[in-house]
Amino acid sequence: MPSITVKNIPHALHEGLKSAAMRNRRSLQNEILVCLELAVEKTPPSKSELLIVADELREKLPWVDHDQLDQFKRAGRL
Repeated sequence: MPSITVKNIPHALHEGLKSAAMRNRRSLQNEILVCLELAVEKTPPSKSELLIVADELREKLPWVDHDQLDQFKRAGRL
């Protein structure tokens, strides 16, 4: 099986990986492998999927009266 050597890992990243390994009851080696597998397996969402998520988020936002907002800006209230 191939191996990889990673040098100059920032201390905070190394500590974070060690903490995650302990939380997940894995060795540091296995935790790194899981992180790499998840990073490689993730496929970016399609544009249509992103638009659906954006529409869902937009529906949750409060309605804004842009004319009133412009009046407030001109009056120096915002």
